[in-house]
Amino acid sequence: MAVNPDDGLVIPIQAYLLEGMLRVGEPWNTVEKHAYHICIWYDFLRYNNLDIFGFDERHLRNFFIGGAVRYSNVQTINKLIEPSWTATSKERFDAIAAFYDFWQRKRGKRLVHFRGGTIADLADNLFDRANRSSARAKVNFTRPALEKAQRRKGTPSTDEAERVLEKVLEQEDQNRAQTYYLVGSLAYRSGNRSVGASSLTVKNLLQGLMNERDFKGLKDYKKVLKNYHIDGNRKLIVQTLQRMKANRRAFIYCDVRNKGGAEPISLPIPIELCAEIIDYICTYRIDLIRQRYIPKNKAPPDHVFLSYQTEVAGGVLQPETFSNYFGPIFRGLEIDGSLHRLRATFCEEIVRDLYIRERAIHGRNWQASNIIEYARKLLGHKNPDSLEHYLNNVLNQEMISGDPVLVTSNEDTPYIRAMCEELSGPNAAKFRPLLQDFVISCGLEPINQEGRRYALF
Repeated sequence: MAVNPDDGLVIPIQAYLLEGMLRVGEPWNTVEKHAYHICIWYDFLRYNNLDIFGFDERHLRNFFIGGAVRYSNVQTINKLIEPSWTATSKERFDAIAAFYDFWQRKRGKRLVHFRGGTIADLADNLFDRANRSSARAKVNFTRPALEKAQRRKGTPSTDEAERVLEKVLEQEDQNRAQTYYLVGSLAYRSGNRSVGASSLTVKNLLQGLMNERDFKGLKDYKKVLKNYHIDGNRKLIVQTLQRMKANRRAFIYCDVRNKGGAEPISLPIPIELCAEIIDYICTYRIDLIRQRYIPKNKAPPDHVFLSYQTEVAGGVLQPETFSNYFGPIFRGLEIDGSLHRLRATFCEEIVRDLYIRERAIHGRNWQASNIIEYARKLLGHKNPDSLEHYLNNVLNQEMISGDPVLVTSNEDTPYIRAMCEELSGPNAAKFRPLLQDFVISCGLEPINQEGRRYALF
């Protein structure tokens, strides 16, 4: 809450935070950060005997030239003086501009005009308005004296990812163990971001099931899904998922929040993982609700992953909590990575699969751009450049261990594997001529691709 020791609850700020931010679904930590910036600005106005709506652009300029701090009475005379902008002060300006934009455009508040505009009009044109005082306030970001290079965390291998999930299940609190196991599984098996896991709701998960033809074929399917917690319905839901898997379906698609507050994205949840989540919400989640909510006659949020602290962030586990939980586990296992990099493991496997398919279709004429663009669409990335390092990793691994081998039938896989192992083993010198004689005896011609070790079956 926006409370000042002298004024009590600051109604304009509190109203903006509740209506202008929380109701549009901003994460709690974003709201908290905006509130902090606006409250600093409010204290500056009080210190200078100004009303929260009774100032103009000149006061805002003085605020930033004075360092964007609470207690400053800097009064600039020379219009050529430029504020020294930092990333923090730029965030502070954006928060203040958004606050007044809300009151002017959404609530019709009449703000003070200065040279034809109000403070709410500055958001889009503060830095390009000719012959205006603030036009000289250029964004010159300051830099710290010493900048430390930040090393990018590594991408765990599939074996390392499995070790992390196994370690999570060893936690003493089985409710939290199951919760974080599913959070990690969503990152590792479906490429889900932490913000997506935090925003996953029971309603959207059931809606994803309701959209499937297999579920629509059930008698009274809406009633079955609505009463998912009943043992008979729960069993029927899991059986339907198993039937979908037998019919070669791989994913259930469910809407979750995208990063940056953008439009929701459709998250592909593997069939097996979806069944595990259904079991979870019918057991561990319900147990938590009975312990933390029912005794207090308080309605729980609809989110799948709930916090023990029901009064914090609406009782919903937050992305930061996920990261803080997994960090010590990665360090304890001496694995270079993080929860977010578990998603990278999934992304790299997607790119690897697309690479193999592209090579299978086009051979030596394969195109990296085809792989990157298709992966971008599958993974919900706006910038394809952010996926290039995954393809580079795949290609680097290929140079070390050889090209992947693609087979069209699962029955052939163990035999091809056995041949590859033998060709790489101690008996390779004896086995290689036998294999070559077999190929010739079958009337097959060797297919050579100069400079490549890629094998296509």
